[in-house]
Amino acid sequence: MNWPTAFVVLGFLGLIGVMFWRASADLAHFDAVWSAAGPIVGIVVGAIPGAVFGVSAHSAQRRAQSRAELYATRLPPGQAGDVEDKLLDLS
Repeated sequence: MNWPTAFVVLGFLGLIGVMFWRASADLAHFDAVWSAAGPIVGIVVGAIPGAVFGVSAHSAQRRAQSRAELYATRLPPGQAGDVEDKLLDLS
């Protein structure tokens, strides 16, 4: 995980913490606060792993593409075209 993604994740978690701290100071209406904020918390908690795994998948795809290009340049000239055709089929 890179630092911008971690910063966004910690920002969302901090926002939820501050929201509950400010809204439930007296705990008299905690059920109302939770019923209003529950869907938001669910979306944020669901979005965090999606963002983290999305960034990981994107970086893995870039690494695989660069490795494939590197390996294609190391093949003999007669076989390089076959590798490029296979790479096009995968994308």
